Amino acid sequence: MKKLITALGIGLLIGVLSACTGNSTSSESESEISQLVEVDITLPEKISPEEESNLKVKVTQAGESVEDADDIQFEVWKMNDNEESEMIKATHEKDGVYSIRKTFNEAGIYYVQTHVTARDMHVMPKKQFLVGNISKEEMEKIKQMEGESDQEGESGGHHH
Repeated sequence: MKKLITALGIGLLIGVLSACTGNSTSSESESEISQLVEVDITLPEKISPEEESNLKVKVTQAGESVEDADDIQFEVWKMNDNEESEMIKATHEKDGVYSIRKTFNEAGIYYVQTHVTARDMHVMPKKQFLVGNISKEEMEKIKQMEGESDQEGESGGHHH
């Protein structure tokens, strides 16, 4: 019986010691974690229906341009019609900038979401924008949506 207890004690001691050394290697790997890939969507100031527009995204990591992204696609859809979204593969320009050319057939509120895969990371920022002149009803929808997102942000910060 003493041999069994001794063996269990030694096994437990080995387990505790190996757990301690496991922590030191994980802290070393944490310090080597690469910086996040950052993505900034740039759109023209004014987009008109039936005119080709250039949509761009700038991809950086630790302040440096990412020239070797694996895949960058722009997903574009009109508000309340995301089932009809269109995926467009971007082309690399220079200095970490990737772009697409797109012609919008009608005025309205649109969204663009970029799907950026670079350096073993996947980032998907989204941006809302206008094409042409929009109706008063559509402008009201924007104001309502902005108000709802502001309220969510405010209440989210006040939970205890």
